[in-house]
Amino acid sequence: MSKLHCFRCKTVVLVETEHYPKIRFFQCPSCSRRYAKQTGRKLTYRWLEAVTLPLYRVIFFVKPVDHASDVARKFAAWYSREQLEGIVTEIRLELDEPTQRVRDTLDCKASEGELRQYLSIFCECVERILLERFS
Repeated sequence: MSKLHCFRCKTVVLVETEHYPKIRFFQCPSCSRRYAKQTGRKLTYRWLEAVTLPLYRVIFFVKPVDHASDVARKFAAWYSREQLEGIVTEIRLELDEPTQRVRDTLDCKASEGELRQYLSIFCECVERILLERFS
């Protein structure tokens, strides 16, 4: 297997952290982002990375966009301001500079386009909630 590189650090080679028959896990020694690579698939962010968190809430929905504001409200109740800002920053990075098919991170049912639209609306909703709460 050729060396895998961090999506964000670009030139930093990932370090394998776990290995199972059908999936391998990696981490960037520079930024600590975590990745997964299933046999026969491309590298994706690992479950519990910021991009995957709101995706998990809509994993089985074909039309996740309809749930974006509700999921954002739940996140606002569960996470601190700093955590929410970090999640939004990471998602915006992925939306602005795509590195992977986000639907592959959790085998989501919705299309790639639907999921990216959902993530964008989710970010807008979280940002609106933060503005209302902290302005």
